[in-house]
Amino acid sequence: MNCSALRIIHVFPTFAIGGQQMRLASLARGLGSDFRHVVVGLDGDLGALAAFDGVEIEAKTFALRKGRGLFPENIVRLRRLLGDSGADLLCTYNFGAIEAAIANRFGPRLAHVHHEDGFGPDEAFGRQKRRRVWLRRLALRRATTAVASLGLEQAALEVWRLPRARVKRAPAGVDVKRFAAASRARRAGSPVVIGAVGALRREKNFARLIEAFSAIGGEADARLVIHGEGPERARLEALIRGRGLAGRAFLPGATPAPEDAYAAMDVFALSSDTEQTPLSVMEAMAAGLPVMATDAGDIREMVSEENRPYILPLHDGEAYKAALMTLIRDETLRRNIGAANARRARARFPVEAMVDGFRKIYLDAVVEARR
Repeated sequence: MNCSALRIIHVFPTFAIGGQQMRLASLARGLGSDFRHVVVGLDGDLGALAAFDGVEIEAKTFALRKGRGLFPENIVRLRRLLGDSGADLLCTYNFGAIEAAIANRFGPRLAHVHHEDGFGPDEAFGRQKRRRVWLRRLALRRATTAVASLGLEQAALEVWRLPRARVKRAPAGVDVKRFAAASRARRAGSPVVIGAVGALRREKNFARLIEAFSAIGGEADARLVIHGEGPERARLEALIRGRGLAGRAFLPGATPAPEDAYAAMDVFALSSDTEQTPLSVMEAMAAGLPVMATDAGDIREMVSEENRPYILPLHDGEAYKAALMTLIRDETLRRNIGAANARRARARFPVEAMVDGFRKIYLDAVVEARR
């Protein structure tokens, strides 16, 4: 252990498996022994620790009182947690960790980087709650805010009115080599696999994908596999049964090896109502897959030019179904788009660039706080 390492305490609304948690796993590996990490899940869920195999990380169980509004007892407890942590830097994640940001303003005043990666269903389609706007504006004014997309950058500057110098576009990246190395060998005559990877939450709207797949009916020999876990599982299972898709659509749960999941796919599908720069899209691109997705966040800009016709209007179910059918039927098209996406992923999303970018953001925040 490097005793002089910079110590970061990461406060998440939940430390269940998700994009932010997987990004931290990649970052922790890339940052190496010069950084030490403590993670806190404010709902007590530490399920994502399984993704930190081989990474030295400390986890703390902590459960906040939940309800509408802020609770002074939460602020007091979080202030004590931060003060006792011995950390050099506080990292908070999304609005669900805003009470930790407030506690830091009244407490130890650690160097602070706040990560904003997107909105839940209650703030989708630009419906930001006034109370949340004001709390972000007040709690984050002295923090560095790392935003995941152009839309979030605009929100941070124009809606939350944070200082321009304190808003940073968060670098995005994945282990491109890891996902490119996964072998994909299609057997002649085997079904085309439409795949998705993501938490089964309402804003991911996997019901949209299931309905589109159901509408294809028996027109194509295809299978649908959605990897993930979450509160929408029962509803999605009922939808699969109700549409008569048993044996053609599957919910195998969260996967510990996403590279293997992508290797078994022919098309990657995303059906979210709200996104920013989805980790799963980068991974699918690195794996050489065509991406069919709703036009949310920065997805259109992320994918290759060849792929952009398959980034579809959010509420156009007919276009979504037609695009799915086109990709199922045309293997050459899938292969050409996948190759273009793999080239773009190598150029745009190497994990090394993400690690270097976040290292600078973190170190700059600590240096400024020590002045």
